[in-house]
Order: sequence, then structure tokens, then C-alpha cells
Amino acid sequence: MGGILAALPVYSGFELDPSTFALAIIAPMLFNEAQNSSRFWIGRSITNILSLAVGLVLVTVLVVGSGLHMAMTILPLTLCFALLAIVTPTDASAVNSIFEANPIAEEQAGILQHESLFNDAAGIVLFDLSLTAFISGTFSLELAVGMFLWEFLGGLLFGSLIGVAIVSARLFLIRYNDDTPIIMVLIQLMSPFLVYLLAEKLAFSGILAVVAAGLVQGSERDKLRLTSSRMQLVTSNVWEIVSGVLSGTVFVLLGLSLPEVITALHQSPNPDLNILKLVLIGIGVYFTKGILRLVWSRYMLKRRVKSSHEWRDSLVMALSGANGTITLSLAFSMPNTVNGQPFEFRGIMIFVAAVVILTSLIMPTVFVPQVLPSQDQKQPRYRWVKRMIQAAISDLLKEKEHPAEAQIVIDSLQQQLVLDSTPNLHLRRELMSESHQVELKAVRQMFDEGKISQDELTYYTRFLNLSNFSADEKTWKNVLLRIRFSLHVGRLYKDLNRAQEAFLTAPVVLEEVYWREQFEKHGENILPIEQAGFDAVMDFLKTKQNDNGVETNMVKRFYRTRHRRINGKDVDMNVVYQMFMRAFHSEYELIQESLETGKIDSALAEKLQSRISTDEMTYLQNMELFRD
Repeated sequence: MGGILAALPVYSGFELDPSTFALAIIAPMLFNEAQNSSRFWIGRSITNILSLAVGLVLVTVLVVGSGLHMAMTILPLTLCFALLAIVTPTDASAVNSIFEANPIAEEQAGILQHESLFNDAAGIVLFDLSLTAFISGTFSLELAVGMFLWEFLGGLLFGSLIGVAIVSARLFLIRYNDDTPIIMVLIQLMSPFLVYLLAEKLAFSGILAVVAAGLVQGSERDKLRLTSSRMQLVTSNVWEIVSGVLSGTVFVLLGLSLPEVITALHQSPNPDLNILKLVLIGIGVYFTKGILRLVWSRYMLKRRVKSSHEWRDSLVMALSGANGTITLSLAFSMPNTVNGQPFEFRGIMIFVAAVVILTSLIMPTVFVPQVLPSQDQKQPRYRWVKRMIQAAISDLLKEKEHPAEAQIVIDSLQQQLVLDSTPNLHLRRELMSESHQVELKAVRQMFDEGKISQDELTYYTRFLNLSNFSADEKTWKNVLLRIRFSLHVGRLYKDLNRAQEAFLTAPVVLEEVYWREQFEKHGENILPIEQAGFDAVMDFLKTKQNDNGVETNMVKRFYRTRHRRINGKDVDMNVVYQMFMRAFHSEYELIQESLETGKIDSALAEKLQSRISTDEMTYLQNMELFRD
């Protein structure tokens, strides 16, 4: 998208302000990452985390940066260090999807997740020091160590203090029952910006201050536990959206900045430094720091659980050092000008960083599944979701006292199966067409046997054609039928209010009521005809259930809803509520039983339980939708 936007004239000459970028994107992203971190895992693996996040980062910047300077003499040593500080922070979330399909030790997963948080901070501090040394043209070890400690420790301490103040204020409001989500969310969304700006004013590391404040913010959930549940859910969902938007924005901005980067490459102080050479340099940087990470993971990390595959585990750790949004964010935070002059190396460094990012994302995607044994695919999550829903349906099918209410819930559950299984819409249309012909045939047979009159056959056929026309619920058909019904009802009853009601009522709801009234007005009964057609269609669809279960359930749901509406049976919403609770209870029971018997593990059980809880909340918020 960014590349497309860059081609538009309105974005010609687009430039990104680095300071704004750091405040608006890096700060909230790291704050969210920190508040979702586990302090238990940080405490348990702190030596390994700091070894990778500080020790490895420092060694990589010095060793690989020095090697890069020898291979690329045109780039000053300080900028080589700055470039390595940019591409060293990892983004473990970039390969989380791989770990869902391939087993990884819990200890490894915890280290990878929290390493990415702290090495972001270490990389940013080293980047600031290297860039400062380049701009000033001098480097003092004592000054550098002093700056590092002031920024690193000062940022952590200041962020922790501000974080405690913010959390205390939120808990104070909650204690006095003022936990309105919009207030709580706004306070939390403003927190990273407030902390970052105040820390930068005091010459602390704004990023480290944000990380510390985020870690303190994560402690709030420990204190709240199950209180203010709605506020916690809303906050979590908002941050998930914000984090996704910010991550996507980084790459859109990369696309928007591509013309600027390419132009900067052509203005390079070395005309021989073309794109191909920069690509090779970027790939070389990735593999060099990858080898260093492999050796470090093998010999410098302490393992609580002994493994017979130490080199394999170390290779996984090395491949999982993927770069992502933080690396791009740092690259863009480089200044456009240095000492009043255009920063001629900016384009080169952004381009090399982009090459490292792409390489680091491709390598684990391709090779981690080859290195790790695949999970047992006999019981994947989607099959357990189906079993869970089918258990609820089986329980409701036993309901004899309230079959209509139970069928409403069954139809909703079957719709879940449809949405989870991606139905073939072409096949569904074919089944609808075949079912339509089956019903027409059944009604004609009633006419041939003298059970219905010619008028009944004619008008019921017209009803079926209209019903079939609106079955797919396309918008243009919906509007067309609304206009047709409203005009017809207006002419028929000479009543503007009834015409208006007809237009505002969905055709799929109005058709059944309208045609039942028309049959009754002529002394005829549509219900026996519809019952015969309904039974014929249900018998036909039974023959299709095994081959096309998903599409068949969609068609069945349409005919059952029509059957219920045309019979005009009122349902008791209290009973519908009870049926939904019964269905959810059946799903919970299946999970509990499967967990106790060892058929599923706790991780899968948590995901299935989360799904049920979400379904429950969705139903409670949309109960009115189940009246029709």
C-alpha cells in the first residue's frame, strides 16, 4: 500500500520526521509489548535474557560493525555501529505463527519473547550513542559509559516511578467505582507519550522509560484479577487494534519512503555502491550476526532443562532472531540532516536495514519448520472446535419440550461450522436451486393428486420463486423486493403506514407473513402446502449431508427459518436464553472431559475456552437478533 501511495502526486517528496516517528510509533508499540510481558518469566530467565539482550547486542554491534566497516570502508565506523544497533533488536512475534505449528520448549519461548523487549531498549541506547559520536565527530569511552548508564538506568528508574504513579491513579479510580472503559483506555493510551516526552526532557532514554512504565502497567492485572473485567477486556482489545495499526503503519511508511531512499542511494558518496552490492551487504550482515547468535546461544545460555538437541535448539534461537517493526522504526528515526547538511548515508542504511529485515523473516519461515519436528496433526484445533460445537448440537437435539427454541440455537451453532469451514458458495447456490425444484415438484404432485387447487398452485409457486430469489440476501435484491412489497402493500391496503412498514421490514421476514395472510383472505391455507414442500426438501438434503455438510447446513438453516416464520410460532426468549446456556455448558463439559483424559493439553483447552467465552459475550450483546 505504501508503494502504491508513493506513486501518487500528493505524496511526492514525502519525508518522515524521525522525532515524531519515535514518539508516535516506537513508544506505544514498546509500551504495549512491555505491559503484556510476563514478569514471572523475566525473573526466572533474567540472566539469559540480559545475556542475549545486552551482552549479545553489545558484542554484535562491536564485532559485526567492525567487520562491516572493513568491507564497506565508505561507511564510517560509528555509522557501522549504528547500523548494527538498528538490525540487532529482534521481533519474536514475527515468527510466533511458526511456533504454533511446530513445538518449541517453554523456556526458549519465554526467552525469545522477553529478549525482544530488552534488546530493543539496548539497541536503541547503542544507536543513540553511535549516532551522537558520528554527529559530534568525537568519542570518549568515559563519556559513552556515563551516557549509557544515565540513559539506561535513569530511563528505567524514571519510567518505573511514572508507571507506578499512573497505575496508582487508575487503581484509585477503580476503587471508587469509576472504571469507565473510555476513561481507563484514554489514560493508558496517553501513558507512553507522557512518559516518553518527560524522559527525553530529562535526557533519559525515553524508550527505556516507556518499557519500564509498561512493565509496571502489567502489574495492574495482577492486582485487579477478576475485578473490572469489562474494562480489562476493552483495554486489551483496544491495544490489540492499536498495536496492529502501528505495525502496519511502519511498513506503509517504508513504502512511502522508498522513492526517497532510492534517490538517496543515487546520491551516495560512492557511485559504485549500487543496489545489488547493498543487497549482498545486507544478506552478509544477517548471516554474520546469525552465526554469532548461534554460538552465543550454544555456549552462553544456561539451560534449566537439559536437552539432547543443544545445537538444534541453538539453531532455532539463532533463526528466531527475526527483525521487524522496531528495526524499521529505528531506521526511520535517523535524522534527515546532520550539522545542517543532508545526511548522505541515510538512504544506504535504511536500504540495508530493509534487506536484513526481509532476510530475517524469510529464513525462519522456510527453515524453522525443517529444523523442528512437526506437531501431531491428528488433533488440530479446528477439529476440536467442530467437536465442541457438535457436542452442543447433539445435546440440544434431545430437547423435546421446546423444540422451536432449541432449533434457533442449533441453527446458530451450525452457522459457526459454516463460517469456520469456508463454504463453497457456488455449491450452495446449486443446492438451493435443486431444493427449489424438489419443493416445486412436491407441490405439483399435491395438485396432481387433487389436494390443492390451481389457484393455490399458482400463488404458492409465485411465493416459492420470490423466496428463492431472495435466498442469497444480496443487497440489490433486498432493495428491489422492499420497493416491490411496499408499493404492492400500499396499493392493496390504501395505507401509507403499512407501505412504510413493508419497506422497512426485511423481505425474508415479510414474505412468509404476507403470503399466509393472502391465502387466509381467499379462504385457503398455505401451511399444509408449505409443510409438504418443507418435508420434501429436508428429505432431499439428508442425501447431501455426507458429501456437502457445510453447504447443506446453510440451505437447511434457510428452510427451517422460513418454516418457523410462516407457521407464525412465537418463541420464548427466556427459553432461547436457557438453550444457549445449555449449549455453552455442553461445550465446556467436552473441554473439561478431554483435558482430564489427556486428549488435549492445557494450551489448546485455553484457546477453546476463550472461544466459548467470546461466543457467550457476543450472544449476550446481540440477544435481540435471535427473536426472528
